[in-house]
Formats: sequence, C-alpha cells, structure tokens
Amino acid sequence: MGKVEKVLKKWGTKPTEVSRDEVVNILKRFGFEFDFKKGSHIVVRHTKLINQANFGALGEFTVPTKKGRTVKGFYLKEILVAISIVKGDE
Repeated sequence: MGKVEKVLKKWGTKPTEVSRDEVVNILKRFGFEFDFKKGSHIVVRHTKLINQANFGALGEFTVPTKKGRTVKGFYLKEILVAISIVKGDE
C-alpha cells in the first residue's frame, strides 16, 4: 500500500482534523485545481466532477478550513467521494 492509499485509509477512519497542506497535497496527486479564497475556504475543482451530484456545475466544491490551517474530519467525507469519482471507483 502506497503513501497516498495509507493517508486515504486514515481519512476514512474519521480523524478529527488534518492539516490543510496534507489535503492539498493529496488532491494535487489526483489532478484537482484550487482557488485559495481570501479567508478560510478553498474552492476545489476537477473536470470529472462536472455534472456529478453534490458538486457545482463546474465540478467544484468548497472546503472550509479552521483558521486556514486544518480541515475538520467532517469535510474529509466529501473529499473522499470526490477522489473516488476522479479515480473511477464510482
């Protein structure tokens, strides 16, 4: 099992928080693009998410961060769904 798979497995066990940098680095590996808004939100998008349920018309979703440093475990569920769609698992 590679490092990315280990991180995704860890996220699936409902951690309370992970660093924003960890989330960004993992998403970059799957080809996601980012728009770092002023403040505590990151807009994430991928072309494979276009016209998918629960994602915006341009294949985007927003990841709130806590003080710009961490992402709460609650939001990792949506990130894992997005990664699954991009990988072709769904």
